[in-house]
Amino acid sequence: MIKVVGITGGIGSGKTTLSKHLKKTGYSVHESDEAVSDMYKKPSTNFISFLKKNISEEVFKKNRINKTQISKIIFNNKKSKNKLEKYIHKEVRLSREKFIKKNTKAKKSIIFVDIPLLLENKLEKNFDTVISIISSKKNRTNRVLKDKKFTKAILKKIFNAQTTDKERRERSQIIIYNNKTKKDFISDANKALIHFL
Repeated sequence: MIKVVGITGGIGSGKTTLSKHLKKTGYSVHESDEAVSDMYKKPSTNFISFLKKNISEEVFKKNRINKTQISKIIFNNKKSKNKLEKYIHKEVRLSREKFIKKNTKAKKSIIFVDIPLLLENKLEKNFDTVISIISSKKNRTNRVLKDKKFTKAILKKIFNAQTTDKERRERSQIIIYNNKTKKDFISDANKALIHFL
């Protein structure tokens, strides 16, 4: 029987770092953020028509999607934001289901699924185990702003929309802290997972 493990944590907590480490170690990992990234890099005709119809005709030009323009539009338009999120969540869910099916067929004993909003969307019942990565707001802010993908205002909104660390501790089976160096984090992750894998 395959064991499906969910990985979650607030923005900038270290989910991608853990997922990449697990992949390097040889485990199969489905990353929600990567699935979303692929949707934008290689958009299907369905996604393009959805964006033109529900966001703006202007967001798709010269065979590419302008993510900055989308962010500006949805930041000020809750209706468009909700429609886009609903569409993306559905596509990511289908991608995740396909991944689980494929690995079940391949008779893998354990696989990992990285979902940023796993607890917020009450998805824990879909997993045998949930791993939460917890990191201080200060560390997470530094990591995220370093990438220059978000402004402080957007980051504040994201923090407010995500669940608390207290709730993460209550609703997860494994907690891994990430407040030191990357090397320490990987070492702590290996220790936390050693009895479990």
